[in-house]
Amino acid sequence: MQPLEQGDPSFLGDYRVVGRLGEGGMGRVFLGRSPSGRSVAIKMVHASLVHEPEFRARFRSEVQASRVVGGAFTAPVIDADTEAEQPWMVSSYIAGPSLHQAIADQGVLPPVTLAALAAGLAEALVSIHRAGLVHRDLKPSNVLLADDGPRVIDFGIARAFDATSLTRTGVTIGSAGFMSPEQVNGGQITAASDVFSLGAVLAFAAIGVGPFGVGSAPVMLYRIVHEAPDLEAVPDPALRTLLADCLAKEPALRPTPQQILRRVTSAAPWAGHIPAADHSAADGQAGVPTRRATLAEMFTQYSGMRLSSSVASGGQSPAPGDPRWSVRRDATAPAAAGIAEAVVPAASQVPGSAAGAYEKAAAPVAPSPTSGSGPVPGPAPVPAGSAPWYEFEPALRSVPGAGSGPVPAGPRPVGAWRLDERSGVRAMDITGRHHATATAVRWGTSHGEGAEFNGFSSEVATDSAVIDTARGSFTVSAWVRLVVIPPHFVTAVSQDGEETSGFYLQYSSDEGRWAFARPDLRVASRTEPVAGEWTHLTGVCDSFAGELRLFVNGVQEGSVRDRILIVSEGPFVIGRARYGRRPVDHFPGGIKDVMVFDRALTEAEISGLLRP
Repeated sequence: MQPLEQGDPSFLGDYRVVGRLGEGGMGRVFLGRSPSGRSVAIKMVHASLVHEPEFRARFRSEVQASRVVGGAFTAPVIDADTEAEQPWMVSSYIAGPSLHQAIADQGVLPPVTLAALAAGLAEALVSIHRAGLVHRDLKPSNVLLADDGPRVIDFGIARAFDATSLTRTGVTIGSAGFMSPEQVNGGQITAASDVFSLGAVLAFAAIGVGPFGVGSAPVMLYRIVHEAPDLEAVPDPALRTLLADCLAKEPALRPTPQQILRRVTSAAPWAGHIPAADHSAADGQAGVPTRRATLAEMFTQYSGMRLSSSVASGGQSPAPGDPRWSVRRDATAPAAAGIAEAVVPAASQVPGSAAGAYEKAAAPVAPSPTSGSGPVPGPAPVPAGSAPWYEFEPALRSVPGAGSGPVPAGPRPVGAWRLDERSGVRAMDITGRHHATATAVRWGTSHGEGAEFNGFSSEVATDSAVIDTARGSFTVSAWVRLVVIPPHFVTAVSQDGEETSGFYLQYSSDEGRWAFARPDLRVASRTEPVAGEWTHLTGVCDSFAGELRLFVNGVQEGSVRDRILIVSEGPFVIGRARYGRRPVDHFPGGIKDVMVFDRALTEAEISGLLRP
């Protein structure tokens, strides 16, 4: 929460405004207090929108409809003033990070948490659609991670802004990446549009980037309409199939939220053990329980997970980043071993069996906003002091047979080369994925660990690309040491493209400084290199913020706006760059501990990469 600024209201109706929670294209969001002291979220619409034709009538209609939305996984509207000079609405305050922020800070979700997220979001859509609404703006920033499950926010109000959402100045790239094809084309918007967005949100949670990558609004919208989603990085084939179904271009081919809910919950380790579940068809949806155990209940009772002791005993709730901010597996619990496989089983399992997770539902039909009758009753409340239901992928500690020791604790790299070999022409990737070939490199010199590069022909190169430099965020880091300060550019780490490298972690002779660069775009350090001195360099490409950032010895020393899409699908290279289809800028000196991540690391995470 941020403090209030000059011009912010102190009261909106009977609600005292105490701080800022955020701001977007539609308005500002404040933390407020009701007359009884209840915490609420208050959205005040931007003044410019009030003058749009028919805005108030549409806004009034949406607020009225939003109030009837129930269900456990939404944040319902509890008050509003549609006639105020700047209209506002009040909803329940959800204490928890957005899915977008959580993935940026902590990394992608493991299968067990993805299953819980999918179930919660699908159930939220059931509730929203039964109220006669279509969300129209389901995206990671509109999903909050509460302690007892996800919450979908901003439902209903999205309809009031739909007519201008694609043309109004300031539309976010993130929204464009999660829209349905019919929404892009101005076609009829139904509940199936929300299912498409749900598939995109779950793909983001699984791989850290939307299924259509990142880019300018026209590029993103073109991909959504004309290109297949990129789901290759989704770890499980069955989950990949579910997401592909949700992301079908034709709305009638997408499953309904009820079908998604059945496909996900039938695969979970708690399937068949839901307390007091009634699988009758009383609500018109056979197989959907009329009473569901909470996600927290299901995790703690049936999946072999246990709350960390200080939280389970009723201690103070941990803050994000606290070691307790996760659910740990109890190795002694019968279901603990292989729990991820139980949630998202292998594709080789028998289709149609109870263990056949995410199997295709027979004859999917086009969803309708008014299908079914009555809300799905919500789960029982989670006891105070419970740990959050969600966790993130644990850091990779070691890979048997990968060589060169364990991967350090912390963010999980997609490639890591110690460069501490003593002989031979192979540089081992300790994640086991991308072993590299060394050319004209000297190992184990008197300068200490690492490889020595001669400045004219040395390189260490993988057989294929390690990261997607055009569509996603990434981070690359290395310890480097120049033997001399060169009169020209030299590159420590890059990845080959057809014509040029997709990025460069380098020394720039133009500034006489360290730099992180794309072709024709560069951010330089404040620190001046010293010959013979080891320096830790980290380059961050943050596609969501549209920035390149450079860190020297764990401290950010510069940033620059980055909207360049550079495809580089060739080898990941240590010790040189590529330009004009030929190798250039060979590095003269030592390089060691090269690591690459498929997301933008935070400054705290980067500081953790430094070691003696």
